[in-house]
Parts: sequence; C-alpha cells; structure tokens
Amino acid sequence: MRFWHPLAALTWLATATVVAAPLSLQQIMNFQTLKDPVIADNGQWVAFVAQPDRGEPQGRVRSLGGTLWTVERGSDPLLSTDGAFALFERKAPLWERENTGKKKAAKLAVDSVLLNTKTGEQRVFEAVTKADFSSDGRYLVLQFKADDSDEEAKEPEGDESAIDTDKLGTRALLLDLRQGSELALNDVSHFALAREANVLVYSTSHGDGIANAVVRRQLDSGSDTVLWQRQDWGAASLSIDEAGQQVAMAVAYLKADQPHQLPHELWLASGAKPGNRVAMPQDGMLVTEHSKLHFSRDGQRLFVGRQLPLPEEEVIQEFGDNASLTDVDTLLSRTRLNVWHGDDPRIKPNEIKEYSKARKHNYVGVLHIEDQQFVQLADADLPDVEVADNGGYLLASSDRPYLKMISWAGFYRDWYLVNLHTGERRMLVTQAGSDDEPTLAPDDKAVAWYVRGRLYWHDIASGNSQLLSGGPKAGFADEDHDYPSPAPGYGFGPWLSDGNGVLVYDKFDIWRLDDGRLSQLTSGRQQQWQYRAIDTDPRAYSQDMATPLLVHGYNDFDKREGVYRLNLTSGALQAAQQGEYKLSFVAKAQDSDTLLFSKQRYDLYPDLLATDSKVSRLTAVSELGKQLDDLSWGQAQLVHWRSNDNRPLSGVVITPPGYQGDKPLPTLVYFYRFMSQRLNNFPQMALNHRPNFAQYVNDGYAIFLPDIRFEIGHPGQSSLSSMLPGVQKIIDLGIAKADAIGIQGHSWAGYQDAYLITQTDLFAAAVSGAPVSNMTSAYGGIRLGTGLTRQFQYESGQSRIGKTLMEAPHLYIENSPLFHVDRINTPLVIMFGDEDDAVPYSQGVELYMAMRRASKPVVMLQYEGEPHHLKQYPNKLDYSIKMKQFFDHYLKGAPAPTWWSEGVPYLKASPAE
Repeated sequence: MRFWHPLAALTWLATATVVAAPLSLQQIMNFQTLKDPVIADNGQWVAFVAQPDRGEPQGRVRSLGGTLWTVERGSDPLLSTDGAFALFERKAPLWERENTGKKKAAKLAVDSVLLNTKTGEQRVFEAVTKADFSSDGRYLVLQFKADDSDEEAKEPEGDESAIDTDKLGTRALLLDLRQGSELALNDVSHFALAREANVLVYSTSHGDGIANAVVRRQLDSGSDTVLWQRQDWGAASLSIDEAGQQVAMAVAYLKADQPHQLPHELWLASGAKPGNRVAMPQDGMLVTEHSKLHFSRDGQRLFVGRQLPLPEEEVIQEFGDNASLTDVDTLLSRTRLNVWHGDDPRIKPNEIKEYSKARKHNYVGVLHIEDQQFVQLADADLPDVEVADNGGYLLASSDRPYLKMISWAGFYRDWYLVNLHTGERRMLVTQAGSDDEPTLAPDDKAVAWYVRGRLYWHDIASGNSQLLSGGPKAGFADEDHDYPSPAPGYGFGPWLSDGNGVLVYDKFDIWRLDDGRLSQLTSGRQQQWQYRAIDTDPRAYSQDMATPLLVHGYNDFDKREGVYRLNLTSGALQAAQQGEYKLSFVAKAQDSDTLLFSKQRYDLYPDLLATDSKVSRLTAVSELGKQLDDLSWGQAQLVHWRSNDNRPLSGVVITPPGYQGDKPLPTLVYFYRFMSQRLNNFPQMALNHRPNFAQYVNDGYAIFLPDIRFEIGHPGQSSLSSMLPGVQKIIDLGIAKADAIGIQGHSWAGYQDAYLITQTDLFAAAVSGAPVSNMTSAYGGIRLGTGLTRQFQYESGQSRIGKTLMEAPHLYIENSPLFHVDRINTPLVIMFGDEDDAVPYSQGVELYMAMRRASKPVVMLQYEGEPHHLKQYPNKLDYSIKMKQFFDHYLKGAPAPTWWSEGVPYLKASPAE
C-alpha cells in the first residue's frame, strides 16, 4: 500500500529531487492512446487503434504469437472470426477534413483497408459505406457510396416517376477471401449477414424500378434465391435470423407521390422459399421505413417496430407574385411560432430536441412465427419495450406520467411485465429512478428491482411481490448519494443457471437473491473491498453455477484492485491478480478461453494483456507503453484527511519524477466530486478543457485531486469544508508551497472554484471553466443540448439545493459566487464556449461583469461556436497554453502573458483561402 505519512517529509530531505525535462506540446499531441480494442473469436488476434491526441490514427493488428501489422490512418477495426483478416476504416487525411469544414467533412468518402494477417498484404477499397465479414470469416461484403455518375445512370432523364435517389441501391462487392475471387453486386440498397451461418441477404433498388428484389445467397454454394420481387417497390429494412433460415423485410411502393408517412408491408421468407406477406392488425399502427425488425436468437419470434400515424409537417408557401405578399394564408404559413403551454408534457425546447426521435419511435410488437400470431406490446401509454430472448415475458416502461416533472424532479419511469403471447400488462413498480431498471430472469421465473431504498422480488407464476429484508445494515442504496433525490441502488449482476436467482450488489458485497431469500457471497465490507461480477460474455443467458465467476475487486480505502474467482456454490473467493494498480477487463474471445485485460498506474501505460479464464498470468499484447521509455514520469500517492465537519476524505497527490520532498512545490488543485479512485489511473495525454497532469508535473508542479462530499442545501460551503483541510494537509506534508497553490475546474467544478475564491484567499490563482455564477438566473435556464430546463439540477440533482427558488431564495443567493464577488482577491480566468449546450453562456458573462464592476482581477476567454467542452483543436491548444501561462505567472513567478496583463483588442479573422 502506498500513501503519504506525515513523517515521510523528514526522510525526503536526505536526497534532492530529480529535475525532469518538461513535456512539449508536440510530445503531448503526438502521444498515442490505445482505443477500440477487438479480439477475434478464436482468440488469436487482437486489433486496436493507436490514436495521437492530434494527428492520424494507426490501426494495429497483433497475434498472441507476436506478429504485428500496422495500417496507416486505420480506425474502427473489425476482425474476421478466425483472425485471418482485419478491416479498418480510413478517413480522408485530417488536414483535408478540417480544411473542408465540419458539415462537408461528414460527407467525405471513407475507405476501407483489408489486411491479410498472414502476409501483411493490404488492399484499399474506396468510398465504403458498410462492410461485414461472414460468420466463419471466409467472406467479406462491402457496399460503396453512390457517386454522381451512378445516380445519373440509374435515374432515367425526364422521368418524374423515377425512384428518389436516396432510395436507390449502390454498388457492392462480395469477396471470397479464401479463394481470392470476387463478385460484383449492383444496385444494393441493404444487406445483412447471418450470425451463425454463411448466408447473405440483400435488397436491390434500380432507378427504373424494374427487377427490384430481395435475394438470399448461400455463400458456400454460391446459390441465389429471390425471396421477393416487385416492380417499382423496394425494401426499406431487412433482418435475417442467426441461423440464416428466415428473412424479414419491410417493403413499399416507391414511385407514387409519397405520403408524409409511407405505409410498408411486412414480408417473411423461410429458407430458400419465396416470402409471404404477413397480415398485420388493422389497428391504425403502421410499418414504415423507420421500422426495426429483429429476430429472437432461437428464430421463433420476430420483433417488429411500428409507428403511430403522425400529423403532416407544415409546408411553407412561397410568394408567387405581388398579390401573394398580402395573402393571409401564405403569410400565416410562413409564421414561425412555438406555443408554450403550462400543461405541456415537455417544455418546447425539449420537445423540439426530441421531435425527430419521437417521429421515428418504434412501438414494438412481436410476431410468433409458428402460428403467425402478432401481438402488439407497446403503444402510446406504454411506449418502451426491452427486447430480449425470453419466451414468455418482457419488461416494458413508460416515462409519460412524469414528463412534466422532469423539469424539477429529474427522470422517472413506471415498469411493467408484458406477456409476449397475450400482450397483457402487469404493473411492477411506479416512479422508479432512471438508474434503477428492473432485471428479468431469462427463464421467465422472476423479476427483481430496487426502488426508493427497497429491494423487491416478484414471482411471475404467482404474481406475488415480496419486499426483501436481511441484507446489509446499510441496505442496498448508494451510501455515497449526496443529492436531494432518492438514492439509487448498486444494481444487479447476472442471473444464475437452473433458476438459481440473481446476483445483487450493496456498496461492497455480492449477494445472491433467490425466491425472495438473500444470501451473502462475499465479505468485503470489513476490509472495504468492493466486489462486482465481470461480464465476460454479454450474450450469455445466465451464469453457470458450476463455473467460477470472475469478480473484480476494488479497495475503497487504499485503491488496490484485483481479479478473483468466486465459487458460487461454496462461496470461496480465490485471488487471481491483486496489486497497487487499476485492472480492467476489456474483452473475451467468443470461441476460446482468451481474455483481454489492461493494467495501469500513473506511471504504467494501460497496454492490453492476454490471459485465460484463470487469469493467473498476464501476457503483453500491445506495446504503447514504450512511449514512456524516453520520458521522465512522475508518481501518484494517496493522502487522507478529515473535513471540517469531521468526515474522512481521501485524495491523490501527483509529484514530479524522482521527487524526494526536498522542497515544497507549486501546486495545482483539480477536482469535481470523488477523485481518489483515480490514484492508479494513467493520465489522459491530451489537450482539452483540463490541465494535462503530465505536462504540469514534469514542469515541477504537484497536482492534487481531492474528494469532495456535499451537504444538501449548502454545496458551496461543503465543498469548502472538504477542500481546505485537504489542501492544508499537503501543505503540512511539505508538498505544496503555501503561497503558490492554484485551482482549476470545469462545469460543476468550475462553479465550485468560482465559489471557493469568494470564501478564501488560499489560492493564488484560479481558472473556472463554464461555471454557474448566479443560481437565481441559472435555475430557469435552458440546457441547449437537451432543451431541458435546469430546475431539476437544483431541486433534485447535482447543484443540491433541494428546494425551489421560491421556497428558499436565500440558499440560491448563499451558494452563488455572483453575490459574493466583493470578497474575491484571487485572480480569475473564466472560460466559456459561447454556444455552451449545458451551462448558459450568460453565466460567465454575469460573473465577468460583476468582477469587472468591482475592479477584481479577471479575464474571460470566449471561444466562438464552442459547446460545453471545447471541440475545435486550435481552441483546445490555445486554452491549454493560456492556462499554463496564467498558472506559471502566479505560481512560479513567470512574466505575465500579454493577454492577461493588457488584454487583446478585437480583430476579425479572415477565412483561410
């Protein structure tokens, strides 16, 4: 266990600190982060992306035997099941995309690169829109983007009845990777491959509408069967079952004047026989181009999404002559008005944000294929069904009763059990929090759920629900929940085989819940070990009782982690790996015993490690950690203290390479809520809205990441109560230089540091990103990203006031930095994107104007066109540079940057040629 001890400072004086070479901006920009790891089903090959913070990605493919291949500009890897081939996307060069602009860049063609992992040979396919391997990896299907010449060739000149170009098919290619042969497929609109068989199904859509069809191809034999064909019709969606035996399609007549909501027919084909139309209920619901089709894994059920009839969208009439300028109907058609009614379920900005999604919403029904019985499961009152492979029941939910109260109370749902054969609905729980989703047994035996501090078990056969008791004294509620809302539970683990119940978690331990009885499987609470099941196979119906369960462990006090094997019958817990690091499960091969993990510390890069289900030995797969070989790197340590109200707290201190405690360091405090769990995190090597820890540490700073615990109604003061003793702790340890401590936070932490400097002069400099400064005006503000009001954040969420503005205006004033600006003596930089989609940009303006009026040292950085987190890299770079200059000036005595000391006059930028 590694942590600071007060006496340690005495021993540090014996040696001098090693001076590290500062990290350059270019080193940070070029540093590669491992992303998107995938493993072949046979467990022998791994693909991933090495992504620099700024620049082009590198696709990499590595065998467990050591062979390594690199694909320049490769991203989004896909491996064949046998690992014989890898496919990467290759976008246009970054410089080209950025010169093109965001909207146009999204339309640029994306190529695919096929890599032969045996020979290293690479083949580039240009302008690919979709690609997939067959079930055994032998075949690859590629669909290509249409170009202008394709569309002109397919659409007869002057034919107004021709199919819309967006419904036309494009060129596709079928490759036999074993034989090296390929087959061109023309005018393909959609395709799908069976998961467990070498079967391809695709639809065609020609410009003249002739011979539009759905074709099933048995890949190994090369035989084709036309499942459906109809002139001037086309398929909007396709689905094939896992065994490749059944195909569902939604089809419609494409050439007529299209209504605003085009009804489609549902067709179903079995084997190589032509399909048949499925008779759907005449209940007003429609199969449309947005309908999603999905087979159950056993192929016995087809889930069909349908839509309710929708009102036609408004049409803006054009002015045709002088008379039309005063035509009332024409003028009113051009009115752009939104009516905000007090009883609207959603406020208008949120309704507008949800508009497109709502018009495409699928109300799920199920077709029982054997008897062709269709049962509608969802409707306007119960809109959401959780599609699963259960044979008898599914879970369904509705947030409709609570839409209006989202504005002040947050998100809630009612949950039901829906009978797949009759559509009958059984109410399970009302007003469950958004984080408390029930869990349904895969054998339809029971449902378990947590709501408002209580754990329930529902026996489906009897219809009886039982309130559980006999659990931990603290219950199953989140013990660290410090929001003015009901505490959520810790969730559920997998269901157990043979109807042996489900796993459920408290803060530390795993419990087995079966037939309403609780039994404890682990004993972590006394030593503060948190245990959670590792889901190595998301497709598994249940956890085999006879197979040891892999469990992740995390020590809440000293932050060690490990992986264990839990015998579900005896309860024996055996350590496989444990140490002073962060250990994370990444993936498991579908058809082998190979698993991928990563291990990291502040000074240990999280490379991929291969192992088996015993996790007894970890073997390196990737080697991006070699980037640290030529760099000096710091180290992270844990500290503990008590808040002003005597609550135990922890935090992380990161110090420069070789630091021996010979002198106090300029220190930067970065925080949000809980931070001590980051003790063993490798630092994010990026330039963004945060300080880059490695950059600061290698330049002689200490970084302090303290935990914060909040009191409802007094978030500002409770942040102060947690923060100040923690900072004093690292001063007393001789780490932090008392007159050279800065603080930086963003969003909720940006609010906190803006508030803190109204209450203390401890900090020599502060940077506040996107802070709320005036809770009274922010209370009714709109989050542009979601269209939701911010009221719920204060009454029940993160801002933790717990009362309305009308009930407790004094709390909103008490916790608002704006009303205490006269007390600020700390130089402050405010950063905002002027299109912030979470915190109103005006909050930064209010704080800036108040400090300016009070003659307080302040600069606001307004980044044009930016949302809550900076997206444009030049702005990220600029902010990172300015932040470092600012802290270097106040914490290290560097000259003041001109933008801080003198400001920057406005000068309009000229667009690039």
